[in-house]
Formats: sequence, structure tokens, C-alpha cells
Amino acid sequence: MEVHSHRSLQLSWFIAIPTLLVLAALLVAGCGDDSSPGGLNGITRDPPSTSRNLKLPDESPESGGKEVALKGASDGLMLVYFGYTSCPDVCPTSMADLRQAMAELDPEERERVKVAMVTVDPARDTGQVLNGYLGHFFEAGEFHSLRTTDTAQLARVEKAFGASHQLGEPDAKGNYDVSHTPQIFAVNDRGIVEVEWPFQTDPDLVAKDLEYLLEQANQDPGA
Repeated sequence: MEVHSHRSLQLSWFIAIPTLLVLAALLVAGCGDDSSPGGLNGITRDPPSTSRNLKLPDESPESGGKEVALKGASDGLMLVYFGYTSCPDVCPTSMADLRQAMAELDPEERERVKVAMVTVDPARDTGQVLNGYLGHFFEAGEFHSLRTTDTAQLARVEKAFGASHQLGEPDAKGNYDVSHTPQIFAVNDRGIVEVEWPFQTDPDLVAKDLEYLLEQANQDPGA
């Protein structure tokens, strides 16, 4: 089913406005300013958000529906994104930007980074659909296809990240728009959101943040 590109983009930003207004106040501390931790290019929060050991079912071939924690593996990062595969513009752009950023990492660094897309449209995004979608952008084993039909479970996870979504009313053909928060969240192995990247952050800047955070994890393992 198709959705209208222009309206979807408007809705995506509309639902994110409350979050982005809050984050805008943090830009001085978190967008490459010298006072931010390590001069990170993305947005940092004080205190940071945390995934609070929350888990979601992973439909990727490697997990087959087993629940996974929304945090990086040991000394690694999980890049969490809330979206949907029918999104005509924001989601594919975000995934393409992430692919470009990860391509700038060396092989050892890249192995420590996993992309986790949490679908906010589970009715249309089956596990097979999610796997096919993410497989266009990333290699096998580089992504988690996170999907739950439990609306309360999804709401708890979104709340922990400060994200949200809203399903539009279906039209006569059953098509509907989905609004959602477009940020990408980098979560360390302790479930702490280290940095967030707004929509269309330059992939080069994302790559620099990833390199910095992975280096920090090497220097201070288990912190």
C-alpha cells in the first residue's frame, strides 16, 4: 500500500516537533560545541535517556522472534530508529545515511555497531517485510528487525527514548499515513543513549561520532 510522500513528511515532522523543541535547547551542549562530551556532533541530553533494559522481539534471521535488549553488545552500540517500511521519504533517507556512515568505519568498528529498526506499523511490517527492507541497506547480521503487536510494549519503549508515533485514518483504499519521531538513537552496552542524530544529519558527522564512542568504549570498558 502506498502513502502520499508530501503528507507523510509533514506528519513525520509534526509528531516530532515537541521532542525537537526540547532538544533544540540542548544544541549548545550537544551539537559539536566544545563543551559537549568529546565534541559530539549529535544531540546529547543531561541526564541521558536510557532503554531501561527494555526488550523487543527481533524478527531478523539470526534471532527468529527472540526478544533482544535495546542496547549495544559488549563495547558496542545499537542504533535505534522508530519507523516503518512504507515511509516514502524520511525512513529510507535515514537508513541510507546510516549505511553511508557505517561504510566509513573500519571493519572492526563496523562489527561493533548494529542497526535496530523498531516498526511503528506492525500491521503492514511483518518480519519478512522488515528483513527485506533492512537487507537493502545493511549486510546480514548488521541489523535487528524489531516488531511487536503489543501496543503497550511499544509505547513503553518509545517513552524511554522520548519518541512517539501516530497512525492516520485509512482512506477508501485502506492506505494511511504514519507520523513518527525521525531521530536515530545511539545506545551503548549499558542501555544509555549516548547521542541522538536529527533527520538528515550529515553521515560524515555520524561516522565521526561513532568512531569517537567506540574509541571511548575501548578505553573505558565496562564503565
